[in-house]
Amino acid sequence: MATVTSSYDYVVCGSGSAGGVVAARLSEDDNISVLLLEAGPSDLDWPSTHIPAKAASLQRTDIDWNYKCEPQVNGYKALEACFWPRGKVLGGCSSNNFMCFTRCSSVDYDSWAQAGCTGWSWKELLPYFLKTENCKCPKLVGSKFHNTGGPLTIKHRGNQLSDAFIDAGVELGFKQVDVNSGDIIGFGDFPMTIDEDGKRTSVARTYIHPAMERSNLTVLCNAVVTKVNIEDKKVVGVSFRTKEGDKFVKVNKEAIVSGGAVNSPQILMLSGIGPKEHLREIGIDCIADLPVGKNLQDHLNMIVKVSVKEGTEIHTDEYCATGTNPKEGVAFFKTGLEELKTEAPDIQIVHLLGEIPSGPVTSAHVYKDPKFFPLENYDNTSEERMRKIGFSLFICLLHPKSIGEVKLRSNDPLDPPIINPNYLDDPYDVKALIEGIRFAKRVTETKAMASFECKFHCMKIPDGTHDEWSGEHLEQVIRHYARTVYHPTSTCKMAATEDKTAVVDPQLRVLGIQGLRVVDASIMPNVPSGNTNAPAIMIGEKGADLIKIGRQE
Repeated sequence: MATVTSSYDYVVCGSGSAGGVVAARLSEDDNISVLLLEAGPSDLDWPSTHIPAKAASLQRTDIDWNYKCEPQVNGYKALEACFWPRGKVLGGCSSNNFMCFTRCSSVDYDSWAQAGCTGWSWKELLPYFLKTENCKCPKLVGSKFHNTGGPLTIKHRGNQLSDAFIDAGVELGFKQVDVNSGDIIGFGDFPMTIDEDGKRTSVARTYIHPAMERSNLTVLCNAVVTKVNIEDKKVVGVSFRTKEGDKFVKVNKEAIVSGGAVNSPQILMLSGIGPKEHLREIGIDCIADLPVGKNLQDHLNMIVKVSVKEGTEIHTDEYCATGTNPKEGVAFFKTGLEELKTEAPDIQIVHLLGEIPSGPVTSAHVYKDPKFFPLENYDNTSEERMRKIGFSLFICLLHPKSIGEVKLRSNDPLDPPIINPNYLDDPYDVKALIEGIRFAKRVTETKAMASFECKFHCMKIPDGTHDEWSGEHLEQVIRHYARTVYHPTSTCKMAATEDKTAVVDPQLRVLGIQGLRVVDASIMPNVPSGNTNAPAIMIGEKGADLIKIGRQE
């Protein structure tokens, strides 16, 4: 256990994709002291966190918060519970996620800036994306959108199936794109946070461990933050719990809450910052009446499987044997539905080698009834299934209109919060996913894919009697089997100070409280168009600079 002193200039609550970056960057200044608190163990105690192919097996373990959502009225009908894996380990979700590295669309960030988040346009954020990256993708090195000098190695691998997937997109009239260039509508290779030795490049490995060589950074694992202590609307310290009992450290300058879309609102509300009526119900005095926990957004996802002819050389067994990752291609497109009021794409399709299982282990789901199997052997999670000849398509809803909420279950810091994503409440979300499934089928029917003799497996529902491609049938399939793709955001929303939905301002300062910021994916005004890990790391880089600027003012 690290030796903790009585006070620090900065205390960072959470070592995830943003918090780990903040602590590492702040500690670059020898004149300040930084304490980084992590609720879970070190990643070094879990060697499997460094092996990409072990990602699924890390769910529902001691390095997962093991959260469950509330029962969903409109979705998850085939499942007993909606599990929400969240990293509880040094590096947070970057140490146990699926390593997808997409910056999302430039339109996302420009819309934030246009709505009053000064400094958050794509042009202003690109330098922070570049700062994070050590690009080892052969097709991208040398591009103005990529950098080889950052800490976080990204790479991708191609094969004949993923190449055909991209060619299919071109055949359908789409561009082949660099999906991290900001202009992402089209088909392209899928960069991953994996280094040239085939190991996961988490924030723990690339930011935190190198920074721990500095004497001014203290990293304490197995320390659960229970409260930010506030007096006269100013942060004075942070309380946390270890195996040795409750602890308190004084904060000289700022506390930074970086617990993610679930734990950050939980910490704020336990500290008296949140909806006044809700805090009163829980028995917590309200210090600042702010819409903490509101505006919860998450990407919902459908998996379909495609068989190809026997003898196709794709070497999916290599991924099991070497521990690397099978994600190879990705597409972003607009459905054209009138409800989407943005130029950003509304569907993402991820191409994965092998008939990737989606059963109890891989998805961390429990089926209520054995009749709820959308495909033959759909719950088979063995590595043998991964070696099947074929591929899977993840069809992801990028801009859900259904909005959820995170609330406290009680005033006990160890009591898991109430999580209600409110999936599929808005009819648009179902309509967009239906269009995504139909488009994915079109991809498999192109001339580019013809030589593989693709067979698109139709999803099934118990006692289903409808035309399997009718909107009515597909809606029921979606309501039964669509699931989270682990991208919760927006519960501590960033907005202009006069915006009644704001929790933090564009400098990430909690409104009405001195010396307190939130720096993680919870500050996103809206969930962006793609996987959220790269944006969360960018937010860590940007947040660290905002803190440094604040110190100079």
